[in-house]
Parts: sequence; structure tokens; C-alpha cells
Amino acid sequence: MPTVYLLRLGETALQRTRSLLLRADGVELAGSSGNLTDALQEIHSLAPDIVASDLRLVDAHAMRVAHELGRLPVRPQLLLLTPTADDLQLFAALSAGANAYHVDDGSGAGLVEALARLHDRRSMLSPQLARQALAAFGIERSPLVTARQAAAALDATPAGRQIEQASRHLLTLLAQGLLLAEIATLWVLDAAEVERRIWRLVRLLHVRSRELLIA
Repeated sequence: MPTVYLLRLGETALQRTRSLLLRADGVELAGSSGNLTDALQEIHSLAPDIVASDLRLVDAHAMRVAHELGRLPVRPQLLLLTPTADDLQLFAALSAGANAYHVDDGSGAGLVEALARLHDRRSMLSPQLARQALAAFGIERSPLVTARQAAAALDATPAGRQIEQASRHLLTLLAQGLLLAEIATLWVLDAAEVERRIWRLVRLLHVRSRELLIA
């Protein structure tokens, strides 16, 4: 059962989501706050498995949240809460250290499932985010006919400095708008395994981001 620390902009959203998580089975609410500055020491002490945070807080944005969590002795995974997957800050925050995102329509629907998915090291990417990831890695899309073949899932040859062809093929299919279930069928994999591969791709974005900072 993952332990979760909640960071939300606005008292109404904070209390609504707190109530949801306190009633939910399968997650444990470790704490909550409306701003990052007050929360950091508590997050350090509680060492939650996951921090679920809005893209924007009163005193911070998601990139700073990712940076501060990365400085902790035990870094929790970071789930971004966003009203849309098209937010311009979302890809930057994923690159900076966030692990996944959940599109929050205000109802709380799907949040517990998103937390459980992330705890299992699973993630997803929208077509736009997949296209941004391809650009970030400096690679073009694979030929679609190649990416759709089951053998594409096993191609470990390099596609760039940090990424192998199988990941390039996966990003190609995601950028094309294929659903996880469709990719799983084409590649003869469980949908959960496709999500785990996406989670690992997001981790590669973190490595790329750190290398750029060092350079």
C-alpha cells in the first residue's frame, strides 16, 4: 500500500482530495499541504512513497517540486495533477524529475488508480508528450510498419545516446495516438508491461535533463 503526501493549490481542492484519499482503500495519506515550503520538512520526516502535486502551487511550480524532492535522502516518486495533458509545463516537469501525471477533472475520479499504477512503476504518455519525448531524445519516429510489429518490442539496438530502438518504436506508436491496449495487442504484451516501459522512458528523460544541466 503506497503512502502519499498531497500538495494542492487551493483549500477546496486540498480538502476534497484529502477526503477522497482518507476514504480510499489501497493508499495511505501521510500528510498534505497547500505549499511546498511548509511541506518539505514533513515530507523529509515522513518519507512517503509518492508525492501527488498540482503543477502549480502557491509558492512553487512542479519543476521546483521535482528538484526539491530530488535532494531528499529518500526520493519519493512524483505524480503530477493536471487538468489537461496539454499543459505546457507538464513535459518540462516530467523531464525535471516527475514520474507520471494524472489528468484531474476536479472529481477525483481515477486518482487512487493512478497512485497504485505509479507505485507499481507504471506510467503513460499522451501523443503530444510522446512527440515531445522524441524531440528531446533527438530522434525521428520509426517507420510505422516497423513499430507495429511484435519484434519491435525486442529491438535492443541503440536509437540514440540514451535510448534503444524498442523505446523509439514505443514512442512512435504513442505519438501516432495508439492506445496502451492496442500497443499491448500488437506487441503481444500485457498493458501493464507497456506502462512499465513508459515509466522507464520517463526516467531516461530525467537522465537526459541532468546531463544537459551538467553540460
